[in-house]
This record gives sequence, structure tokens and C-alpha cells, in this order.
Amino acid sequence: MLLLEENTEILARMQRDGSDLGPSRPVDFSHVFPDQASAEAFAKECGSDGFEIDLVETEREEDPWDVTVSAEMEPSAVNVTSWEERFDARARTYGGRSDGWGFFRV
Repeated sequence: MLLLEENTEILARMQRDGSDLGPSRPVDFSHVFPDQASAEAFAKECGSDGFEIDLVETEREEDPWDVTVSAEMEPSAVNVTSWEERFDARARTYGGRSDGWGFFRV
């Protein structure tokens, strides 16, 4: 329940700052991985489910592989939290974890 409350507050703050949360748009979910093989396996599974994927190696020493999964949705706290939890559970099966989400302002 804590994640839902956190996402509710984030979205409320975005709305107060002028973001229109009504239209559906791509929401980007970030994940970090300790090695290329686990990042690629996660990316492949998400990509085969039809999600847009961006995989990059960073300069970080810990968990240097980033995989961003983009999902089209109306950015409500329930939608964002639901997908964040699903992607995090999937990332953990490959040794990774969720590292936040975001979207471009509309």
C-alpha cells in the first residue's frame, strides 16, 4: 500500500505543477541490473510482450545496466502502481529491480 500512496502523491504534485494527467501516454518504468545478460533477458521478455524497450550500460559501478520499459496508459496512481509492481517482480526474477518511473508532460 505504501507504493500506491507514494505514487498518488507524486501524481498529485505533477498535476499541481500543471501536468494534464487525463490523456493516455507512454509511461517509462526504469529497472537496474547487475550484468548485461540479466538486463537483456528481462528486456527480451518485456519486448516479446509488446512493450517498447531501451537498454543501456551506464557508468555506475553497482547495477550498471538500465532497462526502461514503456507502457501506454492513463497515468493514474492505480495504473502506475500496478505496472510498477508487475515489472519489478519480473525484473527481480532476473536479478534486477525497479528504479522508478516517469513520463513527459502533456
